[in-house]
Amino acid sequence: HGGVEHVILDFPKSTLKKLCIGDRVQIVANGAGLELTNCPAVRVMSCDPRLLNRWGVRLVSGRLRVPVTHRVPAGIMGSGLGSPTCHKGDYDIQMFDDEIVAKHGLASLRFGDLVAITDADHSFGRRYLSGAVSIGVIVHSRSDVSGHGPGVATLLTSAEGAIDPVIDNNANLGKVLKLGRWRRKARSRA
Repeated sequence: HGGVEHVILDFPKSTLKKLCIGDRVQIVANGAGLELTNCPAVRVMSCDPRLLNRWGVRLVSGRLRVPVTHRVPAGIMGSGLGSPTCHKGDYDIQMFDDEIVAKHGLASLRFGDLVAITDADHSFGRRYLSGAVSIGVIVHSRSDVSGHGPGVATLLTSAEGAIDPVIDNNANLGKVLKLGRWRRKARSRA
């Protein structure tokens, strides 16, 4: 969760049984500085190349087609707006208005959902920009307090709008990377 600069890790139960409070864990990150040379209008942030390979992102006529569970208008975004960087922290979807929640199907948001924020540019911080598209992952849960709600950590952004979000209920980090309960489901099918 970016707001407190924590990293969420997913371990198999066999590993969890070996861990104790206070154990140190080394994290090796991949993808820092990743650029899409075949689609320079899209910037990548905090995104492992393996995620891009498994997610189903496709280049079509110079534009990136990206599977997402929801399209969220930038006008309902709250906390995090105006942040000077998108490489840390998150951006909250305001959920205090029941009509807006129903209109955009936001009650069904889950941890790990990959979502599109329309008219939002995250190239150099978070800002409203007509035609821009940013993609992120839901990293914390709902709040009914004005300005707050499910947090979105940025993965992709295009000020030029070179991202075409495609609705896909399977566009969830857990499903894509087979983490948590989806790891168990994948094993039980094997």
